[in-house]
Amino acid sequence: MVTWAGFDKSTVRWTEAEPRFYASSSGVSRGFCPTCGSSLSFEGARWPGELHLLVASFDDPEAVTPTAHVYWSEHLSWMERANDLPRHDGNSSED
Repeated sequence: MVTWAGFDKSTVRWTEAEPRFYASSSGVSRGFCPTCGSSLSFEGARWPGELHLLVASFDDPEAVTPTAHVYWSEHLSWMERANDLPRHDGNSSED
């Protein structure tokens, strides 16, 4: 399971080296660390102006609290949900 947090792209400031970006598919750009290759971000044409950051890459990942499970319909059969957060089959703004 991966936890992403979405932000207005104009409010994000990189404090270390700027990530490198890879166009993984049409309309999608993925950011990664230029030194170690760790995944850092996701941008999609589907959500213009929004930047999704991988919470595990934060200095303090505990500072972000999830509010929902999105794309729940794609979860693996062994994935257990240990909380009462809402489940959305797509992006929470689409349901």
